[in-house]
Amino acid sequence: MHKRTLSIGSMALAGSLFVPLMWGSSAFAAGGHFRYSHGEPLNDLRVTPGAIFKVSVATVCRSGYATSVRNVSESERTHVYAEYGITHHSTNQYEIDHLISLELGGNNSVANLWPELNDHPHGYLNSKDILENRLHALVCSGALALHSAQTQISTDWVATYHKHLGAWPHGGTSTTLPTTTTRPVTATTSGSPGVKITSVIASVAPGGGETLTAHSSRPNDSCNLVVILPSGRQSTEGGLGATSADATGHATWNWQIGSRTGAGTAQVTVTCNAGVAHGTFVIT
Repeated sequence: MHKRTLSIGSMALAGSLFVPLMWGSSAFAAGGHFRYSHGEPLNDLRVTPGAIFKVSVATVCRSGYATSVRNVSESERTHVYAEYGITHHSTNQYEIDHLISLELGGNNSVANLWPELNDHPHGYLNSKDILENRLHALVCSGALALHSAQTQISTDWVATYHKHLGAWPHGGTSTTLPTTTTRPVTATTSGSPGVKITSVIASVAPGGGETLTAHSSRPNDSCNLVVILPSGRQSTEGGLGATSADATGHATWNWQIGSRTGAGTAQVTVTCNAGVAHGTFVIT
């Protein structure tokens, strides 16, 4: 793949087919400020317009894709905090987030990174993560165009959450219930305690998208996910099976629940070189 360098203002960004959704010399203007939608903080579009890799739907829907391209350095994180004037913050108050998530084709440039305020500050999925999972499922099922998902989440992810999921997880004025709910998982482990399931969508309807993330104590570990459906049958959906953890030990799987899958509790088993972890989720 050919590489090129694009220059925006005084800052040069190198990457594989870097494609900003918004273009202009003000894209990296210093002094970013949060906008607000429904009382929730949004990115400053001058500083964080969102930027993407030129990738296809088939690529972003491939199991392990997001993990394979994740690459944000500590110096980039420091730079993003500085862009928004954040000089002090408590542990887990923010996370440096990909505005357009990697699984939606976002890239690792500072044009696509912003300090997201954690609304689940103990390491669980944030509200925006829930939206990202939902948009990814819609894109991979063909119900939503990839470019549309990228534009919606970069422009106003909070309004996009209300559009696709309804009520805000911790309250809000909408009366429509979300189609999926997400909860942290306290995973049980056997063998080495080096693997744990950190998140999974707790309740998914047939035809919906499921996402599971696990953490291995070994960076770049080889991991495998097996899902046993309520019927006792092993799921053969695309997106399951083997993948590689990233440099921080995180591995993520995204897959669809079959439209004819029966209701009940599904069992999940993550097996890595560092150990084994088990968990469950409910098919409604």
